[in-house]
Amino acid sequence: MAIMVVYFGAMLLVGCHFARKNKSTESYFLAGKSVPSWAIGLSMLSASMSSITFLAMPAAAFAVDWRQIVPNLSLPIVAVIAMIWFIPFFRRNAQVSAFEYLHKRYGTGVRLYSSIVFLLIQVARLGAILYLLVIPTQLITGMDPMWTIILVGGISASYTLMGGMASAIWNEVVQSLVLLFGGIAAVLVIIYNTPGGFGALIDVANAHDKFSLGPMSWDPSERTFWTMLTTGIVMWTSGYATDQNMVQRYLSARSTREARQATFICAALSLPTWSLFFLIGTCLFAFYKIVPDATVAGLANDAVFPHFILTKLPAGISGLVIAGVFSAAMGTISSGLTAFSTVMTTDIFRPYLIKGRADAFYAKLARLIMVVTMLVIFAIAFALLHWKGEGIMDYNYKINGLLSGVVVCFYLLGFFAPRVNRRVVWAGFSVAFSLNAYLLLVQSGMSDFLHLNISPYWVSTFVVSVMIVLCLAIAYIGRTTPDASLDSESLRQKK
Repeated sequence: MAIMVVYFGAMLLVGCHFARKNKSTESYFLAGKSVPSWAIGLSMLSASMSSITFLAMPAAAFAVDWRQIVPNLSLPIVAVIAMIWFIPFFRRNAQVSAFEYLHKRYGTGVRLYSSIVFLLIQVARLGAILYLLVIPTQLITGMDPMWTIILVGGISASYTLMGGMASAIWNEVVQSLVLLFGGIAAVLVIIYNTPGGFGALIDVANAHDKFSLGPMSWDPSERTFWTMLTTGIVMWTSGYATDQNMVQRYLSARSTREARQATFICAALSLPTWSLFFLIGTCLFAFYKIVPDATVAGLANDAVFPHFILTKLPAGISGLVIAGVFSAAMGTISSGLTAFSTVMTTDIFRPYLIKGRADAFYAKLARLIMVVTMLVIFAIAFALLHWKGEGIMDYNYKINGLLSGVVVCFYLLGFFAPRVNRRVVWAGFSVAFSLNAYLLLVQSGMSDFLHLNISPYWVSTFVVSVMIVLCLAIAYIGRTTPDASLDSESLRQKK
């Protein structure tokens, strides 16, 4: 408990330190574009990890196997694409928000639609991350779930509210290191407590096929290897090309070169970190086969790792690991709140609802938005206390698959297909949006029309593919020309 009090206090002090420097929206949203590349890289790592990494990944490996890591295998390839094309593109075409470019390219409607989809996914994800903190906190401290959610969410919101992007990034640097050390400590303790050591754990895991990456089939109704890999390609392309959390960090770097360095650092550390936490889940499965514990059989998958922390880890190490859980969640909540308030201010209020005010007004508005958003996230976390699914990892992928829609298409067509003009993109969007809505009804059990049996993991991939192919076909058949608003320099760069 003492470790957690010190940790929370340090986070708030960082927020207070940077609060004095935030005099404009640029300093609040982009940390004054003065953050070094290594810090942004660790911040990216922390923002993408969350308590879904620390708790849900071990739960996924414990319950099934390693198939949920498959989407992340595509990250290195997508990161290279981002470094070559996405980063310089955004640094040329956006000032604060990823969605500013869409206004230039396709107009108001596309910008608003994409912004709203991002906001919906963001609050759903942050609610899940906050919920995951309830399990270890309740097991270890007995604290009421409601107060856990309010305490951790409130502290995360407070230091972000005060310090903005600079506070989020520098706190995330610390949080990423705490997360890594906590994960390594957990693996070492599992090995130490296992009769026969690491070799015995691996033998048991292999005997139960716990390192499997899923069936190597093309069944669209199941979570096969190819389903998960395709999901990852779409998910990470969308993340690096459209996610405000990433784009805001590209823009916070001192230069394009440093933004690329930051992305490289994040990509190089991400896959080993994910593998570490899947290994924890596999080792826990093998450990409880070797050293049976009747309590584990009655626990939810997401609660097994916290149970191990409570019953097997020495006090000092358990404090470090629990700090890692909180670090993972707080880093992502902080990052998400910053991105959410940035998009609401830059893409909704400033251009459309409250125009022409002083810059200081919008900086204050961003803080107010952050407070309201945190209340919504609290409500989602409370609702998830009654979640009965396989685990929050599964919930996270389904939410992205069902709600991410066609936003990534706008960017990919904008980057690489200048002849897909506004008229064409709206035609393609109409079909893709209708298809996405139909698949939402199918997945919710409200429609069985056409008897289309498709896994929720395939929804986003299917919809994205339909829209891109359709738009390219219409542009080719119709011999369309670029919009007049698309300047010649942008066209030259795209060609």
